[in-house]
Amino acid sequence: MEKKDKILASEFHNRGKVKTYLYLKCMKNLLLSHHPNCDTFDNHTINIGKNTRLCIGCFVGYPVAIFGIVIIYLFNLGEIFDSNLFFTIGMIFLSSFLLSPLNLTKVKAIKIIQKIFIGIGSAFLFWWVWSTPNSFFINFIYFLMVFGLLLTLFNAYHIYGFYKICKKCDTPFDWESCPGFQEISNCFKEYGLKNILNSPK
Repeated sequence: MEKKDKILASEFHNRGKVKTYLYLKCMKNLLLSHHPNCDTFDNHTINIGKNTRLCIGCFVGYPVAIFGIVIIYLFNLGEIFDSNLFFTIGMIFLSSFLLSPLNLTKVKAIKIIQKIFIGIGSAFLFWWVWSTPNSFFINFIYFLMVFGLLLTLFNAYHIYGFYKICKKCDTPFDWESCPGFQEISNCFKEYGLKNILNSPK
């Protein structure tokens, strides 16, 4: 490859990196909050400062679960308590999921508490799976099955809830016109990026 071609290839590569960075910058809040910037979804997110929104489920539930797993390990609670107790406690805390179909999680404080409970329940259920007297491989299969099922159920309900909310909107599933995505569309326009939210014509 000639020197000129190498320079052009390098510039093209760098432009691609810059474009990727700008797309990520424009979509930062959506990637972190997993919800449109819409008042209807306000109880699904928490605000950090003026420009950052975080998904309550992901930034509360998952950290609590990881913290719980570490605490149980550090204090060796798996050796102190019977594994069946881990299962019972885990299911009790996970049953807080029922607050969602009862519409009690429309209150943000209740939703945050619910995600904390689900995180704690997940930690106990994790240790119940790994404390069963089976080989590592069998427990790993159980782990994938149990948490795969839980994540499928939670996400299916979440998607259904998202669908119900957006269906009632004045611009249902029209992301190009949706006010909740207007901030992203404006950012695309500002940087001269193709609006990937546009519906195919």
